[in-house]
Amino acid sequence: MCNSDLLSFSFTEQYEVVGSADPVLAVAGEDVILPCSVKPNISVVDMRVEWLRPDLEDSQLVHLYEDHKDRNTDQIQSFRGRTKLNHQELQRGNASLKLSTVRVSDEGRYKCFIESKSWYDDATVNVSVEGEETNEN
Repeated sequence: MCNSDLLSFSFTEQYEVVGSADPVLAVAGEDVILPCSVKPNISVVDMRVEWLRPDLEDSQLVHLYEDHKDRNTDQIQSFRGRTKLNHQELQRGNASLKLSTVRVSDEGRYKCFIESKSWYDDATVNVSVEGEETNEN
């Protein structure tokens, strides 16, 4: 029977967005991956993927993927040219964000928000940055 195959393509798709329960440790000056994926592992290529900094007051957009393109015109200035989604991984439900050349100011809370036509969910990732400001004893 192939009825179960049809169920996975129902239009009331529901998925869970998963980040990281533990803080992600980043080292200043290096690259870090902020984990975010959907369960079950369905493609998010046709969805809106938004990375935000909810702990910042002004513009919060870290990275936006919509209509099959990265759309970062409203991106926070300090993140320009430093964020990247792996478009091949989006097909596997992986919307993890690569953040290049980490800065101490990158420390804080990030929200991964994924929205389809009929459903949305989000997950929070805490980033802890070490390095640069070292204490010498």
